[in-house]
Amino acid sequence: MFQGPTTDQAQTSGIATSSIDPSRTFVDSARTMIVEQKYDQAKEALRTALRIAPMNLEIWALYDETVIADYVEKKRREKFSPIIDGDITPVFSINRIDSYIELDTLFVVGTLQNISKGTRQKIVLTARILDENKRELRRETGTLLIPERGLMPNESSIFEIPFKKFPPGGKSFRVEVTSYE
Repeated sequence: MFQGPTTDQAQTSGIATSSIDPSRTFVDSARTMIVEQKYDQAKEALRTALRIAPMNLEIWALYDETVIADYVEKKRREKFSPIIDGDITPVFSINRIDSYIELDTLFVVGTLQNISKGTRQKIVLTARILDENKRELRRETGTLLIPERGLMPNESSIFEIPFKKFPPGGKSFRVEVTSYE
């Protein structure tokens, strides 16, 4: 009868006496991906290895290091090329703009509606007088006629921006909200 190698002989000859750890191939491929800075793929390989050997602390430590390295890499990339994603949610709607002249003063008037979900206060509007080439001739600021209270959600208020001794050559005007709290 053939006797198998002793444990000393098995260790020196490189032959494993127990079955090969199936998670080792995933750990080795994860290490390669970490070197190549493919952290998402490395994390997935380590997750698979952890499903095979959930009690292996070496795999857990390597997974933790990979998650940290991925986070640091993403933060570094964000500093070099910051990208901010967000939905466009308008805060105000300017409606019914008109103008009239009274006592050598041009008044730009209209209504402003708060279309946000919160109360807005200290709203400042700016009106610009433009010439025929859309170049700015002059600008003035104004507030709502109820500035102390602000605007509740979906509430409207009228505004009036006076231009005393308005500039000649003005053909159009533009109104915008420049600040609010």
